[in-house]
Amino acid sequence: MKSLSLVFLSFLFFSFKPQAQENKSQYCTKVIVQDSMEVSMYSPTMFRFRISHLKGEKFPKNYDISFVIGKTTNWNGVHFTRKEDKNILYLNTDSVEIRVDKKNLTWSIWGRNNKRRICPSYGPVYGMFKDGYTIFDNVSAFNAPSKINRYTHWFYNPTTKNYTDTYLEEDLIEDTYFIYGPSYVTLFVQMNDLLGAEPLLPKKGYGFFQTQHLSCSGSQSQLMEVAKKFRDRNIPLDNLILDFEWGDGCVDGKEVTWGSQMTWAKNYTYPLSPTQMIKKLDSMNIDVMLIHHNAPDFKNRKHQGWTETVVDEQTWWNNYKQSLDMGIRGTWQDTRINDITDSYIYNRTQEYYGNDNKRVLFLGCRKMVALNPWDFRFSAIPTENMIGTRRYPYHWTEDCSSSWNEMAFQLKAINNTYGPMSGYSYIASDVIASNWRIQARWNQFTALSAIARSHNSKPWSGNIDLNDFTNKIKITGRDSVTIKDQVEKEQKETAEESIRKHLQLRYRLLPYIYSYAFVNYLTGMPVTRPLLLAYSNDYICSSDAWPYEYMLGDNILVAPVYGDFNSMEIYLPKGYDWIDYNTKQVYKNGGIITYNTSDINTMPIFVKAGAIIPMRQESNWINAKIADIITFDIYPTKHSDFTLYEDDGETINYQKGIYAKTHITCEKNDNIIVSINKPIGSYKGQPVSRTLFVKINGIEYQPQAIKINNHTLPNWKYDAGNKSILVEIQCSANDNTTIVVQP
Repeated sequence: MKSLSLVFLSFLFFSFKPQAQENKSQYCTKVIVQDSMEVSMYSPTMFRFRISHLKGEKFPKNYDISFVIGKTTNWNGVHFTRKEDKNILYLNTDSVEIRVDKKNLTWSIWGRNNKRRICPSYGPVYGMFKDGYTIFDNVSAFNAPSKINRYTHWFYNPTTKNYTDTYLEEDLIEDTYFIYGPSYVTLFVQMNDLLGAEPLLPKKGYGFFQTQHLSCSGSQSQLMEVAKKFRDRNIPLDNLILDFEWGDGCVDGKEVTWGSQMTWAKNYTYPLSPTQMIKKLDSMNIDVMLIHHNAPDFKNRKHQGWTETVVDEQTWWNNYKQSLDMGIRGTWQDTRINDITDSYIYNRTQEYYGNDNKRVLFLGCRKMVALNPWDFRFSAIPTENMIGTRRYPYHWTEDCSSSWNEMAFQLKAINNTYGPMSGYSYIASDVIASNWRIQARWNQFTALSAIARSHNSKPWSGNIDLNDFTNKIKITGRDSVTIKDQVEKEQKETAEESIRKHLQLRYRLLPYIYSYAFVNYLTGMPVTRPLLLAYSNDYICSSDAWPYEYMLGDNILVAPVYGDFNSMEIYLPKGYDWIDYNTKQVYKNGGIITYNTSDINTMPIFVKAGAIIPMRQESNWINAKIADIITFDIYPTKHSDFTLYEDDGETINYQKGIYAKTHITCEKNDNIIVSINKPIGSYKGQPVSRTLFVKINGIEYQPQAIKINNHTLPNWKYDAGNKSILVEIQCSANDNTTIVVQP
């Protein structure tokens, strides 16, 4: 009996000896297996399995943080126990058990208590998620096809704060990451912690981006004419992007190698100098970005993809800084498969802004299209991407074709599979439509995505000459291309009305979109969420059976028309009442509906009952220095709430906690009670007092009285036709406000 007790006690000691956790000099908790595997524990449910083929020291400290990782400070220690038998090493955290086969170094994840195998499993993959977990390497999840080397080569240097200084040439380190939720919410939070957050764009970056691409016939006068027409035609615009015509690939009106120039083409130097032109556009509340088909030849810039021209690093930065100094707001790096390069330029630009702390406008390539118009390469998934690139906004899907099929692919890719379900909120497509009807529908969902950009003909145009457009943007054989005269023809049928309508709605929704952009920054939960993500507990949604619908934030369901339909089935998640934003018709308890889509200028949009939607005044541009006049558009249920996020809109001070959050609630019982709490936090330019409006929808009666802070309000409006009340209030930043609607 004594010997059995000793054996049992010895087994307990051997099997469950706690490991030291608080080694502050160590980046994270680590376990070495058979000398060549390192298990890095970032949390009880988030790990990296590294296999090293290095000679000598297998796991040098300077290789700790690879490019995929955005967290550069030490992790908290992870408590675990360890045991092993002849074949298997068992590592138990508070949440799961890791089992490592000591012979072949394969691993699996099991439930901590029920011993159910979590991974590997056999469910379907949605984006980068499967059965409540994700597995990824440097380039893709679940070993999805990639043209990029999967080995780890670039590492963060804590001294220089740079990911390119430390480089491993040989294919000697294999990294695989595992994160277990099991809910999407906890998966996104952990991904955000590990990979790094998507930064906020400048507030103007949530406005509309129009790209001017007129080949080398483009000129300053044409650019200024476009800007004026946007304003004259009442179409919202905040950002103009100049393609290679600005000087990147044009000299004296003739095309040269793209990226071989970094000085302004002659056509853009008169009648105003480039600086004067930028100031003039700024006076029209329009920012300017430039495209670059070149990149700086920095240290360890290796194994990058297509770059038309590589420039001496200092020369490149000197020229780029001149553009920034004259007021250019950022670069579109059309240097594809260049994730390390793009991140390097983005971070260096952010450093250059220095004491101003300005946010950087930056556009890179995610490369996912159903069909490239001249190249039949496989591009239907982002095969040329590194996961760490989510740390800069925003991305472009690459040159795409122009059909209904392409539009449907882009819709699903941007707002489902390769956008939010892969950890990316900010992705835009070119919107190259072969006819005005596709252009209208494509621009509709673009207007209500996280980012809105067009590379198409001007919104007041109708059908475009696709062959001419394709010739302008093709990469090979350009020398033999004859570009047609840029004669703008007015056409009877155009997408202009639809584009104006939906962009104006986007601009009114800016406070709502911007608040969810901050949620994305804090938690990783994307701005747009496919029904699969937003309603994962609804079995009809959980299998991605409605892939073209998505939620904009928590409260707005967008159901884009993705074909030339006169009617379309739409699924409204059950258990909620939904209000048609266009007609105000109420759909009780959700379900499948058939919707009339014959009106080309109307996109189906639904508001979830209980929504509190902050909207701003009508405006065709965004000025972050002027406080918006907010209307809280409320669709009352028993209880609902919303948190309005606000900051200075221009700097990265939000990363230091310098911002304000206003919590709004609505209770519906005998009375309707709306409470607007005083803001928590502050920022430069925050208004001391402001005018707010509260619009309460679904009111079947004219109320007897409305009180604000227990005082009867004499002036308010009841709209019997729309069944709504509109209340105007004056608020101080230091006061709480309560509105009571009495029947």
